[in-house]
Amino acid sequence: MKHETTDTDSTAGAQTVDRACELLREIARTGVGGVRILDLCHATGLSRPTAHRILRSLQLAGLVRQSPETRRYALGSGLFELGMAAPNPVAQFPQVRSVVEELAAATEDTVYLMLRSHDDVLCLWRAQGAYPIKANVVALGDRRPIGASVAGLCLLAALPEAESNGLIAANSPYLPEFCRMTPEDVARHVGEARDKGYSVGVNAVMEGVTAVGMAVPGSYQRPCMALSVSAISSRIPPGRIPALAVQLRRSAAKIAAITGSDSAARQGPAAKA
Repeated sequence: MKHETTDTDSTAGAQTVDRACELLREIARTGVGGVRILDLCHATGLSRPTAHRILRSLQLAGLVRQSPETRRYALGSGLFELGMAAPNPVAQFPQVRSVVEELAAATEDTVYLMLRSHDDVLCLWRAQGAYPIKANVVALGDRRPIGASVAGLCLLAALPEAESNGLIAANSPYLPEFCRMTPEDVARHVGEARDKGYSVGVNAVMEGVTAVGMAVPGSYQRPCMALSVSAISSRIPPGRIPALAVQLRRSAAKIAAITGSDSAARQGPAAKA
């Protein structure tokens, strides 16, 4: 007899997919070192049997791997294989990357291009300037909570306040692992970024490091990318910040022009209708 799919079956299946995606995002945050199932359960609220069952399915698909020595879970090579077939989220990435490299050369410091991904930001590109002491806080491909990076702060500042506050609350449990800010610090920095048009973090992510960030103009006033210049704090005294903000604004405008998000941002929803 042919099995008929019920609404209950569909709901259960959708929940399983949602939980699998949540587990994958949590594992991605931890990097190559992996994460214990106990910590995954704590972060996601899943019971150990449920998490184990989903992780086992992800392992069989090659999307997750478990170290035989540490028993920690990390992303599997199957995700890389799928990623090779997936479209680049920034279609004009080579041109965008060139702008990031130009900004690093001009400032002589480290420049990050961060992409929003759900409640996180992903390091899409990192370019290093000529100054011999580097502020390499985030590696290429690293994922971290959106509120735990200076680039993420200006992305939050571009959102409606209620939405921004919701993301800050969702990020709160993860902040101690990724930065030196409390939720109150994040909210304060976001408010300052709304007023200034750019974000500044002194010792916010790492002791002795200062960064200045700015969102790339996005369609319908909702940017999904941001740039930041990061250096040891002696390289970015308060007097240098306005000049860096000007350089960031020019580079952000170039990227927006390349991706086409500048015209949509200028026109707004009404003009696009």
